[in-house]
Amino acid sequence: MSDERLTSPGDPIDHRAYWDRVARTKQFTHPLDEVLLEAHLSRKSRILDFGCGYGRTVKQLLGSGYTDVQGYDTSKELVARGAREHGLSLVHIDAPSELLVPDASVDCVLLFAVLTCIPSNTEQRALLDILRAKLKPNGLLYISDYYLQRGGPEAHRYHTLDGDPMNHGVFHLDEGVTFRHHMREWIAELLQGLTILSERSIEVLTMNGHAAEAFQVLARK
Repeated sequence: MSDERLTSPGDPIDHRAYWDRVARTKQFTHPLDEVLLEAHLSRKSRILDFGCGYGRTVKQLLGSGYTDVQGYDTSKELVARGAREHGLSLVHIDAPSELLVPDASVDCVLLFAVLTCIPSNTEQRALLDILRAKLKPNGLLYISDYYLQRGGPEAHRYHTLDGDPMNHGVFHLDEGVTFRHHMREWIAELLQGLTILSERSIEVLTMNGHAAEAFQVLARK
């Protein structure tokens, strides 16, 4: 663990300028396990994809017969790409607090490669509080993200944010953006109060084409 400590860069959840700049070129790769979802949801279940990007997962679910799927993202350009490439009506919001979805109305929230974009523990907790509130009783939270990597280009750059040892795994990219990989202990703490139904490790390519180990967790409220 690096001894260097980073300070919180303003609003850690606000990567909008970065995503707007790279929206046309980045490809997202985390796979959606439809078999896992089919064991818990019906085709009429209400699914919310937070941080949907250009709607890759929304398109997949709609194509599989799910009838109530909506994607939200804070990047106008990613949302525009979804409309341009896939004909999707994704919703742009400036912040999670603008998620105008009634509480206790959603069967499943997808959170795919979103936590990695939020360096701060405080901001991650705030987002999870909002999303949990949207879930119905027994609703599902499906997370796909990154634990700390054992190798790869990011591992040697990990730092700790604001001197908090539980906020480790933060790193800068030369593209001018800060991301994060996660300690297992932190993800367990973040999901306290939820029942873990499934957890697995998978191999993915990052949006910059690097091989990485990701985790996927399905948890029940």
